Amino acid sequence: MTPAIASDLFRSALRVTLLVSFPILAAMTLAAVVFGVLQAATQVQDSSVSFAPKLAAAAAVAWLAANWMVASLAAFMHKALLAIPWVVAR
Repeated sequence: MTPAIASDLFRSALRVTLLVSFPILAAMTLAAVVFGVLQAATQVQDSSVSFAPKLAAAAAVAWLAANWMVASLAAFMHKALLAIPWVVAR
């Protein structure tokens, strides 16, 4: 395995990981900020109040983006599996 092949596979894996995880993390962060502001405005300081909206936001985004996430992961796996002959041969 040459360093170029290894770095290309690593870069692709990191890119796919970041792209697939970003929508869920962004939705959870947005829900946390919104409910944090609402909790501060209403002076409700219970940490379990913000858990359900964050979970619902993550589930909704995961459900809406599932096709795209699976397609991205499948494309990466296809690329990684096609690279096996070059990894083994060198």
